[in-house]
Amino acid sequence: MTFFDKAKDMANELADKAAPLREKATEVVNDLAEKAEPLREKAQPYLDQAGEAISKGADVAANKMDELTGGKFSEGVRAVGDKVGELFNNDKK
Repeated sequence: MTFFDKAKDMANELADKAAPLREKATEVVNDLAEKAEPLREKAQPYLDQAGEAISKGADVAANKMDELTGGKFSEGVRAVGDKVGELFNNDKK
């Protein structure tokens, strides 16, 4: 029996021993996901409001920076503002 055969046998043996742990972990994850769903549903309206407020704030900040710089960095400021909006509205896509 070669080294690789021994390694393969050991890997298979470890995989067999790990299977019950994987099954238990899957059960725990599914249970937690089920328990978390009502909390996610309760939080969603607040997340939506926060996303809207952040988008509006980013627009106001971009406009003010444009005003202060005389539009010199307008393209960059808008790009950053758009990126902020995308980050906080990513889950709606």
